[in-house]
Amino acid sequence: MRRRRLVRLAIAAAVVAVASLEQAPPAGAGVFQIKACTADTQNWSSQAFQEFATRGMRWKRACNPEGEGLSGLVTGNVVRSGRVARGAGAYFVLNAPPGTQFATLWWSGQARRRDCRYALQLWADAPDGHVVPIKNVRANRGCPPGFQAQGGGWPAARPYAIGGTTRIVQRAICAGAPGRPYCSGRGLNFIRTWKALADVVDNVLPSVRILEDNPFTTGQWVNGRQNVNYDAVDNVGVKQARAMVGGTAYGEHVRPCDFTQSIPCPNGPGVITVDTTELGEGSQVLELEALDAADNTAMSSGGTTIRVDNTAPGAVSVTVAGGESWRNQNDFDLTWLNPGEGDRAPITGAYYRTCRADGSECKDGSRAGLGIDRLSDVTVPEPGEWQVRVWREDAATNSEPANASVPVTLRFDPEPPQLGFEELSASDPTQVTALVTDRVSGLAGGELEISREGSGLWQTLTTRVEGNRLIARIDDALLPPGSYRLRATARDHAGNQNSSQVRLDGQPMVMSLPIRIPTGLRAGIVRTRADRAEGRRQGKRHRQRQVVTLDPGARVAFGRQVTVSGRLQNRDGQPIPDAEILVLSRAAGTTEQLAGALRTDAQGKFTHVTRANSTQTLRFVFQGTALMLPSQSEVSLSVPAASTIRARPRSLRNGRTVRFAGRVRSLPIPPAGKLIELQVVLSGDWQTFRTTYTDPAGEWNVPYRFERTCGLTRYRFRARLPAEASYPFETGVTRAVNVRVRGGTCR
Repeated sequence: MRRRRLVRLAIAAAVVAVASLEQAPPAGAGVFQIKACTADTQNWSSQAFQEFATRGMRWKRACNPEGEGLSGLVTGNVVRSGRVARGAGAYFVLNAPPGTQFATLWWSGQARRRDCRYALQLWADAPDGHVVPIKNVRANRGCPPGFQAQGGGWPAARPYAIGGTTRIVQRAICAGAPGRPYCSGRGLNFIRTWKALADVVDNVLPSVRILEDNPFTTGQWVNGRQNVNYDAVDNVGVKQARAMVGGTAYGEHVRPCDFTQSIPCPNGPGVITVDTTELGEGSQVLELEALDAADNTAMSSGGTTIRVDNTAPGAVSVTVAGGESWRNQNDFDLTWLNPGEGDRAPITGAYYRTCRADGSECKDGSRAGLGIDRLSDVTVPEPGEWQVRVWREDAATNSEPANASVPVTLRFDPEPPQLGFEELSASDPTQVTALVTDRVSGLAGGELEISREGSGLWQTLTTRVEGNRLIARIDDALLPPGSYRLRATARDHAGNQNSSQVRLDGQPMVMSLPIRIPTGLRAGIVRTRADRAEGRRQGKRHRQRQVVTLDPGARVAFGRQVTVSGRLQNRDGQPIPDAEILVLSRAAGTTEQLAGALRTDAQGKFTHVTRANSTQTLRFVFQGTALMLPSQSEVSLSVPAASTIRARPRSLRNGRTVRFAGRVRSLPIPPAGKLIELQVVLSGDWQTFRTTYTDPAGEWNVPYRFERTCGLTRYRFRARLPAEASYPFETGVTRAVNVRVRGGTCR
């Protein structure tokens, strides 16, 4: 009996060995093991498995063999009176990491039940639905009589070939029985894992890249011990990273791994320390090699150039950032270009010497910095002009003062200009000046501003610089009368700025506008009318006088001569003689044009004669002088459109045609022709009965046939020329013409 048992065990072991060989991992694939329960002899961990249980069922993690009660990974029912519903189950699940699959499971465990309606199972399945059973105690099969417990002792751990699967499931589930869709909860039914050791096949290579975040990995020249920061990622985690130069490892980083987890090793950043003294000098290529949990190896894509050397740098040409002009900050940046020197050490420092322009009062300084090509925040001892020379130092502290650069000039002026307003000129009161004093760099520019008292708003005047003065002119004709303050702002060549609102004597710069003498200009169309007031002299009535008026606007027939007169006087009513008056004309839709220039007589009067050639506005302008304000006046001429009219014949019978014709005299004609409305008097009113357009020359012609006239009838006709947007004339009408028509007897 014992011999038969030994034979069966030998045959089973052979079958397992053959299955293991048949499902061996492919060549080149990495393999690692996930340990659970007693396979982890240190911590008895089972964290690689996930658990789940429904009502009436339970799971338990108790892998420590020294604990109380059932040990191992236990899935079973909750022991209690009552029933467990069909389908209730408890699970432990081990999932293969993404991109991997299981090859072999070394398993030791036990299944035991008191109710045959429970199924106690352990299996592995693949994504394609393929299932590999490992332990399968089916429900309602092989049940002992009565309520005797079914199960066995602990078997030794043995391998199970589960190649191609990605999930291992341990399950205890109530399957019920025909007519009895439940299980008993009074006895304990369970399956438990005592040892689980899963071989995982991983074909995915790790990914590793160097983080170019420090001088060593960004290709700068370095020495001593340097860190290589990297980032590594793999589906099962990265176990180790090595720094490789020319195929040799010069540093490594071993990362902590936990093979009781489904993903044993960590992903993410890490640091490798490299001793550069073990490397050759010059430029070299650094690569990283990463090993994942399955010992798959991959190199970083590409490589990173690292550099290490020594000799005294030569002279260079130095420039001042921003130029050698004046500035108000004692802060200068000196820059230069480090010429290429091949595969050698970089510049790491610079020395400089600052002296006055005459070579006195020298001061030395130095700065350090890898690859330095500038000196920032260089200062001079005090305001004025200074000169500076620079010589460099390399990484081996080699330097040579004889290799100093040609000197460059530093100009410093921190003092703002001082300024104040000068007295106004009696002969030119609108011109204001501010005297500016700057002892170091001199006046560069500025502005004069004006603000009405209490407004808080400042208006910039057009300002020019003449020598050490700011000059502007106040146009008091455009500003409302009142009290105004003035402000002067000056800048020197170093950008220093200062403002003042006082005169040179310390008094506030306040003035009243207008500064110049106000003037008044009145113009109008000359009209003469009789005074309606009547008197009696020697028993006879007579008109007392003719009154001449100046109308600001009038309607004037086309082609008529128009006389416009006016007078210019000061605010006291006194005439302003020999003053120039500009006449500007503006018609609808056109820009204003100069129409003439006049001069006032001894009484300040002027006269302008024009013809009514279009509707227009005449503007008479006195431009003012240094002592008098400008003034102006407008006169409007409304000119109606004009046309001739004739009718042929003037007498005719009913049924005949009369032809109306004419020519528009008010030119120019619109591009599309001028609209003409023919009107007749009916029931005492003028009514339009026909419209037409002129040709480009202004000619028009309209025939009309009489058809409904009886007896002898006299008609009055005229042409109406309506106003149009593009036509610079008002609505006009022609004279009336009479036409006599004789018809039949009226019935």
